[in-house]
This record gives sequence, C-alpha cells and structure tokens, in this order.
Amino acid sequence: MDQKPAAWRTAVHLAAVGIIGCAVTSVQFEAVLVALLTGRSAVIAAVCTAAVAVTISLLAGFAGPARPFVPLTRRARGRWYWAAGVYAFGTAGTVGALVLGSGPEGLSHSWLLAPWGGACYALAAAFFLPHRRTRLATTGAAVALAAALGYGTWAAAQPPTLDAWLTANSVDRALLRVGEPPAGYTLRVGGADEHTFGARYTHPGSPDLRLVVQHPGQDTRRADARGCPVPFGDPVACTDDGDGRQLITYEGAYPTQELRLRRAGLVHIVTLEGHHGDLPAARRILATLRPAKDSELTPLVALPMRP
Repeated sequence: MDQKPAAWRTAVHLAAVGIIGCAVTSVQFEAVLVALLTGRSAVIAAVCTAAVAVTISLLAGFAGPARPFVPLTRRARGRWYWAAGVYAFGTAGTVGALVLGSGPEGLSHSWLLAPWGGACYALAAAFFLPHRRTRLATTGAAVALAAALGYGTWAAAQPPTLDAWLTANSVDRALLRVGEPPAGYTLRVGGADEHTFGARYTHPGSPDLRLVVQHPGQDTRRADARGCPVPFGDPVACTDDGDGRQLITYEGAYPTQELRLRRAGLVHIVTLEGHHGDLPAARRILATLRPAKDSELTPLVALPMRP
C-alpha cells in the first residue's frame, strides 16, 4: 500500500469512507424512522444513541489504514477524534439534505439520501487530509454541493408552468373554454382534468354561475332522445332555449337550472341555483365562448399536479 501513489491511496480512502457513509446513512435513516413510528421518546433516544456509538466505533476502526496520510489518526485518541469529526460533519450534511428534501407530503427522492450521505462523509474525511490546498478544495466542493442542493430545493418549490401542469394532468386544451363575464361578474377558474374543465362567475350578493366544459359521455345518467335526464324521484323539465341551448330545470328540495350547449364536440353547461337565476347572464356566457387565456388559467398551477 505504501508503494502506491499517494493520490491513489487518498482516492481509495475517500471512496471507502463514502461507501461506509452510504451504508450508515441508509441504516440510520431506517432505524430512526422506525423509532419515530413508535412515538416513544425513550425508544427514539436509545436508537439515536446506539446509532451514534456504532457509527463512530466503525469509523474509528477504519481509521487505522489512513495513518500514512492522515496525521490525526496516528494516535489512538486521534482516531476517535477523526471518527467523531467525520461522523459529525457527514451527518450534519445528510440531515441538512433531509430537511431541505422534506415537503408537505413527506420526504421527496429519499432514494438519493444514502448516496448524498456517502458524499458528505467523504467530504468530511477529505477535510482531515493534510495540506491547505486540499482543505480549501474540500471546502469549495462542500459549498458547491450545498448550493446545488439549495437551488434544487428552491426550484422544486416553484410552481410549475401552465404547460407543464396541463401535460402532467393530461388536460385536453380544447376543454379550456370560457365565456366573457357578464356585467358585474368576475371569472374564477376552478380546475381541470382529462375530460372536464370548470369555472365560476361570481357576483356580490348573487349565487355563482358555474360553467363546466366536458367531453360528451361524462354524464352517465339516463337521458331521453332529446338528451333530457330521465327523472329519478324529483321532476325534471327540459325546454328549448334557442340558439342550440337547452334549459333543464330540476325540481325538489334543491331546485337548480342548467343551460346546456353542445358545440364543437364539447358539452358546455352553466348551472344556476334556484328557479330564478340570472338566465341572461348564463346565456351571455354561452354566447361568448372562447379559448381561455393563459392569464385566466394561472390559478390551475396552484392545484395538485400528478408526479
């Protein structure tokens, strides 16, 4: 081993520490996770203490082969200092990655935690190598890794672009149609999926008008030849509203009206609460249908996106 080039020996040393770091990080993560699931502070403390003791002992035993090029490990006490330092710095970097990689839905990309832990342990071991240039290079590499992790976490936290959201949720852009808001109404986009797009038109002091654009066949209720839903309990009345529109009135405890328009292979439905809704406003919405602007669809990117 002494006859081999110093650079080669150093590389093997750091690679070995990195492999140990990968294994230790994986085992510690699983052990602490299981302990946390028990919900008992005594179990958590015991597991964490055992993990620290076992890891430092393992590293101290590995410090022997590093004596030729790591001066600190040439003394018995120095081996323990070296092992504790590598563990402290390596674990700190791993915990930092764990914290930054955690989100509202839990840890993302947890499979990357073990190799990241290995890299942190290897960098920590490199810091104990002699020569100032080596330490400066190690510090620079650590800063670069931390910056890359921070940027990646920041980028992942940013909302997706509209096109990315639509693609991830398999939304048919043809569905994204709205009508011009009637006087006094404000358009608010609700949501979209493969077969349906929804929006609301709000007016102070008045019930909302709800617009739904969907592919034919999404309404699985029985219908007659005119497309009028067959009553199942409360009465349903359908009338021709002109210009291709159909007015459907639902009786019962929760009376509502639907103004439907079938056009361009899509079904457009404006729902009004009660029997005295703002039909002129609903007609205007259907009469002014157009593709929604990207600025109007911006609220969609705040909704959940499929992974």
